Amino acid sequence: MASTAWSVLMLLLVLALIPLVLWLLKRLQNFQPPGSGPRPMELKAQLALGARERVVMVRVQDRLLVLGVTPQQVTLLAEADPGALPAAGAPPSADFGGLLRGLVKGPRP
Repeated sequence: MASTAWSVLMLLLVLALIPLVLWLLKRLQNFQPPGSGPRPMELKAQLALGARERVVMVRVQDRLLVLGVTPQQVTLLAEADPGALPAAGAPPSADFGGLLRGLVKGPRP
């Protein structure tokens, strides 16, 4: 009887730890040790266009790429000026479309 109670208690403990570990992994996902310098690649913004389609802005070293992402492929849509991004301390813009139009300058198809 004590063995069954101990097993149930351990099962409940493991089940209670799962959300804690998932939360911790999410918090540490963007962790960067001090003094390690800038990350070579970073997601700056994203906009969902459909259930599984989106437009994302990715900073790769000193380049800012605008990518179209679908379940089948990733397509380079444009390369934007990294200096046009708002500063890190600035509040995020609610209008991603306006930010995207301002960053991507080029002929329309």
